[in-house]
Amino acid sequence: MAIDYAHKDNLGLYVSDNIEAINTKISDFKKTNATQAVYDDIDIKDYLKNKLAEELPAVKNSMLAKFAGYGFQKNKIVDVANEFVFYKKDIENIFVSLVFEELQSDYGDAMCNGVTSGILDNSTLSDEKKRFLKKDLSEVVRKSTYMITKNGFQVNLNNINSGVMTANAGDSAQFLFVSRAILAGYNCSNVDVRSSRYDAVIDYKGMIFKVQVKGISGSTVSFKDRDRGGRGIDTHNDRNIGKRITSADCDIYVAVDKQVGLCYIIPMVDIDRWDDDAIKSVNVKQLEQYLENWNEIERLYEMRS
Repeated sequence: MAIDYAHKDNLGLYVSDNIEAINTKISDFKKTNATQAVYDDIDIKDYLKNKLAEELPAVKNSMLAKFAGYGFQKNKIVDVANEFVFYKKDIENIFVSLVFEELQSDYGDAMCNGVTSGILDNSTLSDEKKRFLKKDLSEVVRKSTYMITKNGFQVNLNNINSGVMTANAGDSAQFLFVSRAILAGYNCSNVDVRSSRYDAVIDYKGMIFKVQVKGISGSTVSFKDRDRGGRGIDTHNDRNIGKRITSADCDIYVAVDKQVGLCYIIPMVDIDRWDDDAIKSVNVKQLEQYLENWNEIERLYEMRS
């Protein structure tokens, strides 16, 4: 889709003129030229995020009614975003949040009891074991169901700049893991030197393990550093291309699900055997053996002993 440069000197008008192109492929706006547009994708995303924060109270109901008219079809979000001149991903997040708010209003004993019953009814446990577990299960279901109806941990409530939020989210994953490790009974500490190839250390039975932590928000994990990007960075330079993560960098790779705090505890010696293509994008289903498997630390200890 062609970019309209008629209002290249006015960000608001420029975005309004090009909202369909922005929501089709915003990466096209990285290719700015001093003789034409002076705004890149970062400028545009920040402008649209601020615009949404300012205008949402006035247009929220109208947007939701429009989306309801489309039958809450996800592929129609872009039509709503274009009509109201917002960034598609921001509007999707808003709609998800609003519908979860409705779901959360139904949270209560009936919902929690239904979840508990559903778990037990679909379990192969004997009736005696079900009776034994029911009270404890009900307690954890009550807490977990609340988090489910909130769509997990709350994110960026203060509308922080996207670049800053990305960095902060990385830190949050690291702190989540350290907190979880300490709660699980391990002697674990942050590493404050950002140039280090690992983010935390675990002292287990006098043996030190280096841990690299990555936050994930989807269903894939990459055992490769992100390419360095942003303004003024040559993405083709070898120094800016992400390198493969190996056991030379860290002993344990921990993928932290930022939505709910689940940790995949992955010894890097296992991943070293994978080829370069296999490690680029790994579905978490391939890593289920490591999900909340803190015993992997003991296994590493025994391998070294």
